[in-house]
Amino acid sequence: MPSQALVVINDASKPANIPGWRTIAKRCFEPGPHQADPYIRGMCLDLQTESPHDASKIWVKFGSSITMGEACTQHYVAHYLRNNDIPNVRVPLVYLAFKWEGYSFIVDEYIDGTTCDNSDIHRIAAAVQALIAIPSPVETPGRVGGGLIEHPFFIDRHASIEYGSVMDLQDHINGILRVTGKTRRVDFSRERGLCLCVSDLKFANFMKDRDGTIVAVDFGGYSFLPPSFFGHALEDSSLAHTLKYFLELPDFPSENLLALMSASFSLVPFGSNKIGLPKRLKDKKSL
Repeated sequence: MPSQALVVINDASKPANIPGWRTIAKRCFEPGPHQADPYIRGMCLDLQTESPHDASKIWVKFGSSITMGEACTQHYVAHYLRNNDIPNVRVPLVYLAFKWEGYSFIVDEYIDGTTCDNSDIHRIAAAVQALIAIPSPVETPGRVGGGLIEHPFFIDRHASIEYGSVMDLQDHINGILRVTGKTRRVDFSRERGLCLCVSDLKFANFMKDRDGTIVAVDFGGYSFLPPSFFGHALEDSSLAHTLKYFLELPDFPSENLLALMSASFSLVPFGSNKIGLPKRLKDKKSL
């Protein structure tokens, strides 16, 4: 492996036996029996241990569509929960995250547990309640460290540009509504900051560890957004529909949610997110 990796996260507190990026990349592309799972885009790697503080396993999520924004958001949320002793939910620690040869790798704490089901609804609701209360570390909408927003508002669930401010996001949404002849408009100044938007609410993204604690996994669908975006996400799946009856939602005007949903539906016939982009945003390159 002659080329170098771009290492974005190298957690100083990670177990001493976590391999370097070269070893991890090599093992991911030389999977042994039953290690690779094409549906989850990740694999479990067994590690040799020499002390009780070493990790016996790690989980590596990798692929060409994985982003460092996902890794940085998960890293921030995991440490926020631990530093603030929030008991209702865990997030796997990110030990290492890097880009190499067109692929991104997120090296996680391995979770020994089971996927949640209907019997865990109340505990999942408590976990989501804790997650949406986490404050954004910046005022820019999106993932920690930047990158494209992933949310069901957008065609194929991904934005086409990065938004440099909440006003950029608002102006684009109102542009969609304007050019498609809709009368509703969003006004994010009526919402209080950004909340952690859990936008891919399905059982596969929640596990229960051996102590019964809910663990939120797969941060591809997490971004810091105006709270009405979380209201929109609650219309996206059967689990989301169920959870909204157990959640205390962040404050947002119902008019904003209705305008968001109208704008999202208006994009569908065009199959593009770039409808209604303000002139100042049209030259932004998608990532």
